Amino acid sequence: MGEINEAEMSLAAQADRWLATGGMVVTASERAARALTASYHQMRRHAGLTAWPAPQIEHWQQFVRRLWQERVHDGRLLLAPLQEESLWTAVVGTDSHLATSIESTRARLGKLAMEAHALLCAYAPAQLEERVRLGWQRDQASFSQWLTGFEEHCNKAHLVSAARLPLEVAELLTAENATESADRPALLLVGFDRLQPTQKRLLTTWGAYEHAVPNEPARTLRFYTTQDEASELAAAARWCALELAANPAVRLLLIAQNAARNRGLIERVFRAECLGQFEFSLGIQLAETLLGRGLLLVLGWLTRSIEENALDWLLSTEQTTRDTTEADLLFQRMRVLRRRGLERTQWSHDEFVRAAAQPAAPPAWVERFTAARKLLREQPTKQAPLAWSELLPRLLEALGWPGGRPLSSTEYQAQHRLEQALESCAALGFDGRRLNWSEFLSTLEGVLHKTLFAAESADAPILIAGPTETAGLEADALWFLGATEESWPATAQPHPFIPLGVQRDAGMPHALPRLDWELAHTITERLRCSASEVCFSLPRNRQQVETGPSRLIAQIAGTPQPLPAALTPRTHAEPATELFADRTHPACSAQSAYSGGAALLTRQSQCPFKAFATTRLAAEPWQPAEPSLNAMQRGNLLHAVLHSIWAGPPHGLQSHADLIARNDLEGFVADHVARTFAATLPPAAGQMPHRYLELEKQRLVRLVTQWLHYEAERIPFTVKATEKDATASVAGLQLRLRLDRVDVLEDHSLLVVDYKTGEVTPRSWDLPRLDDVQLPLYASYGLDREHNEELGGVVFAKVRTGACEFAGRVGSAKELLHSRLSASSHLMKRPLDAEMLMDWRDEIEKLAEEFLSGRASVQPLDPDKTCERCDLQTLCRIEENRDLLREEESCSNEEEAHD
Repeated sequence: MGEINEAEMSLAAQADRWLATGGMVVTASERAARALTASYHQMRRHAGLTAWPAPQIEHWQQFVRRLWQERVHDGRLLLAPLQEESLWTAVVGTDSHLATSIESTRARLGKLAMEAHALLCAYAPAQLEERVRLGWQRDQASFSQWLTGFEEHCNKAHLVSAARLPLEVAELLTAENATESADRPALLLVGFDRLQPTQKRLLTTWGAYEHAVPNEPARTLRFYTTQDEASELAAAARWCALELAANPAVRLLLIAQNAARNRGLIERVFRAECLGQFEFSLGIQLAETLLGRGLLLVLGWLTRSIEENALDWLLSTEQTTRDTTEADLLFQRMRVLRRRGLERTQWSHDEFVRAAAQPAAPPAWVERFTAARKLLREQPTKQAPLAWSELLPRLLEALGWPGGRPLSSTEYQAQHRLEQALESCAALGFDGRRLNWSEFLSTLEGVLHKTLFAAESADAPILIAGPTETAGLEADALWFLGATEESWPATAQPHPFIPLGVQRDAGMPHALPRLDWELAHTITERLRCSASEVCFSLPRNRQQVETGPSRLIAQIAGTPQPLPAALTPRTHAEPATELFADRTHPACSAQSAYSGGAALLTRQSQCPFKAFATTRLAAEPWQPAEPSLNAMQRGNLLHAVLHSIWAGPPHGLQSHADLIARNDLEGFVADHVARTFAATLPPAAGQMPHRYLELEKQRLVRLVTQWLHYEAERIPFTVKATEKDATASVAGLQLRLRLDRVDVLEDHSLLVVDYKTGEVTPRSWDLPRLDDVQLPLYASYGLDREHNEELGGVVFAKVRTGACEFAGRVGSAKELLHSRLSASSHLMKRPLDAEMLMDWRDEIEKLAEEFLSGRASVQPLDPDKTCERCDLQTLCRIEENRDLLREEESCSNEEEAHD
């Protein structure tokens, strides 16, 4: 067969010519084989043919396996990867070492042992002889023993590892006669960056073979440098967009060394450039797909509790419901459970169904789970993986999984892949093992995490892949990301289970820096010849560390240059929403009284949309359940205890004199804490350990006692009211208020006290825009003005361990609140005065008028801090315009500074 030496000929054209003369094509990867096969069929269609023989194109593993199956008929079972890894894990488990007694460690060691065995088969088959490994020590010696045990088990059970097939095939080919050898077609190898010694041996034994000739190097070669990784990725996305705009039929390759790890980031950046025409070379774990995760959760929920956030997710996907009516009832039920304080960190199915809340779980939904659980209880405690795998379709049918909604094309493919994964689980019973339900679910989860799923290729013009995954692929243009000195050549540690000397002698990957350099050089040259335009890039800074260019890339592309203007990322992304002046302002009724009045106006001040969404749209943030009392529950308990203490006779205090007259203050507080816990502990506390609740009581006793000691040093006062309810009309807006406490000071003026356990500051009351309206509102509208009540001050009572103090605005703090206050105290620096009250009142009325008028613009007080404390970003979609907001704020600040 004549040599192919046309450097201008594409790999597809070379393969086509080779096949036309009776040869066979073997590729390094399955993707390369698919690409060449697709090109072959396309050429036939372009030639006007309607039928033609299938081409002899196979990837290496397929080629070797076919040769072995055609020549071996001794009844041995070829181990699938999951079966072999399972067998290695079992062999490792026979070791008496402490580490192998832990399941997760045993599985990890089994995987490493399987990798070491494959390396020996590919690079140093002589080391497979046990006598050759007698000098191995420590971890290598342990692996040597495992390898012996693995081979003994395979021989006894008539099993064979896929890693041994090239060795066996080479021996079988050698034994064939001359006639059989003459019938072998010549091979064209495509995409092999390097041949392993065992591969060379098999190919030499086979007969004639050649490597496909690379194309001419790229006519256009560029090397760019960017500020950081984000700008580098943005530039690559911009480049792809420009290439597609110039030629919609262009084929592009994006080479990313960490494509799997950065998949989410890459998708977001490319979609921000309005690029939906891309796909990844590698898929994602099947367990991370919507149906994969849902399958594991719904099966697990049959016998055990699942996390509340997982249950929320499962219900939201509607994988357990037949129709939207069932789904809506379940959503409402979960919402009511949270509102009633019945949230749990984990929910069993029985607990969810029996919880005292309406609406009840849909009867048909409950019946399906009951039927599935009954079916499961009828099974033997332990049985073979095959039996469990055969049971799963019946369980899923009883449950109605994956729900009544129609599946998308990708979901349908994922469901089919799940069925194949179940078959893999069934095959794990090859060694006669028997599992209980929990063990089988754990095995299934492991299989789904190890199984990759990729939707059927849409032949997208942009392919995102790693450097080695592109072997045998060609494109019109190519961009290589991350060409830094640290990343390319890629480096890794030698395998820990094989002596370093053996690895170096055999030339195993990562045994010597030179080997990594040579492989990277080969890949780089191959990429350089894979497209007519090739761009390399590197970020100058990676995770705040300065980087340098890859010497290997610099040798062929020169010194990296700054990005051209066309590829320079924009200062901010174009808003994905259309901006327009909203003059509708749907006004609301002023007749209704709104609860949480202070919170309503605080939200209106912080961001008008926040007030509109929470009050008028009833939007609520999702609060996950916690295994302990959350911050709000602990704050409510503190309020309840202090309310009980200052409630007056017969059990409480009413004045400063009552306080200092108490001898056993800690015991007094402990009684009130005990009564409060008995009366107001939230329902969710019933799931919490008794010892934890006792510790919470002790903590609260110490904290409140410390606070009362601080109050005992005050100038005499009397408590007029605690938890005082009031109704206020602000510019026609009816609000319901509740004041934590109102004290009467020595001059008969009133002090409004609000308990806080977190970090708060009176600076939040500063104008022109209030960050917290609560106490200014109480000062202006919370007191009975008809009885000439005079306000002496408003303060936060900061009840915190080791930092108890008042913070706020008081007219005469040293004379009425605390005689030991220094002149530098914040209470002394900014006293309360009539002008301050007037300014607060004007601002509060303005906020009420804006709310009533329907003003609901997305205009946060501080685009960073305000939004950080908000959970409505998906509703207001501020992220799409955040850069624009910052720009406006910067311009506003500059104008204020200029004025």
